[in-house]
Amino acid sequence: MSFSSRLQLVQNHLSGSTKEKSKIVASAVDYLYFDDLLTPEEKTLRKEIREFMEKEVAPVISRYVEKAEFPYDIVHKIGEKEWIKLFLKRPYGKEVSHTSYGLASMELARVDAGIATFLVVQMGLALYTLELFASDKQKQKYYDDFIKCRKLVGWGLTEENYGSDASSISSTVAKVDGGYRLNGDKRWIGNSNGDYVIVWAKDRDTKEIGAYLVPLKQAGVQVEIIKHKLALRIVQNGQLRFNNVFIPEENKLPGAKGFESVNKVLEHSRLFVAWMATGVALGVYDNVIKYIDNRKQFGKKISGFQLSQEKLSRIMAITQAMLTLVWRVTRLYEQGKATIGRAAMTKAWATKMAREVAQLGRELMGGNGIIHDNYTMKALADMEALYTYEGTYDVNVLINGRELTGIAAFK
Repeated sequence: MSFSSRLQLVQNHLSGSTKEKSKIVASAVDYLYFDDLLTPEEKTLRKEIREFMEKEVAPVISRYVEKAEFPYDIVHKIGEKEWIKLFLKRPYGKEVSHTSYGLASMELARVDAGIATFLVVQMGLALYTLELFASDKQKQKYYDDFIKCRKLVGWGLTEENYGSDASSISSTVAKVDGGYRLNGDKRWIGNSNGDYVIVWAKDRDTKEIGAYLVPLKQAGVQVEIIKHKLALRIVQNGQLRFNNVFIPEENKLPGAKGFESVNKVLEHSRLFVAWMATGVALGVYDNVIKYIDNRKQFGKKISGFQLSQEKLSRIMAITQAMLTLVWRVTRLYEQGKATIGRAAMTKAWATKMAREVAQLGRELMGGNGIIHDNYTMKALADMEALYTYEGTYDVNVLINGRELTGIAAFK
């Protein structure tokens, strides 16, 4: 081979062929053929939700975010799809894989983390609690309305004075004729604009934590929607106060007994928050790659600058690691091998890395990155909430650390 031929090979290797340079990698989820890890049913569901979000949500979600309004029309369309039913066990649901639920959370968050948070509260917390601990009679009474989103339901664990230290909750129930009297408060409760909330409270006599389904529009319940949030703006988080609220016996979830029951739900939901964080990271890439391929500065596309490509490559590597981790731990969960420590580790790391991705994306968009229509600043703000809820980063890594060492760093 001549010297000129060798030189041409080196130049092609360093710069890529003309054909390669004319293409962009438009989707991070496809870069390492992630779909190869999925079943045909999982691929179909992911595609269906992706298409729905691109068509029905992406063009309009910014106006809801700007006004901090809950998108009832979008939520009702999600209810009509009955996707929630897919994730419930038979005979009430269709019992698809937990990976399918993760993929749904990912594709929702890829467009808007607020919509995904709604689903995690409605399905991953509330309906999953009912699936685990409700009686058949309770499921028959409530499931259909909750699945179709005709009724919205929240999940009440954290309180004004107890966030991370959830085992110390002070809300109480006292046994009375025909049921219980509930007193206490709950804070940062998603879907507080809805119809019901599942309240975790201590029995004054037995000191055992239990779960109670409480209508929000009844005597003694005060709901105050928390204003001025800069993250997850469409989610209607609330401060709930209960003053001698009567709960009929039939609204107590018979299977919920002790904080171990709470942990069963949190293990499940923390894992899917990690999928949401992955979706946000994918959304950042989706928006950034289009922007930098069209934006020109100094006479060329900014996608051609070294600093842009370094940041973009870092985003790509992080998203691929996130996809692999959430997929693997979820498969372990399906096999009964995913511990609360593994779920906590996954949630903590995924949300931490999605924050970095959102920051890098904002930098790549320059000043235009702070406009919520361009996704990255909204993603950066939303990730601050995901990083904190379902257990802060610090608490989740300590849960994992306890599992790794056998020593609890906190009570």
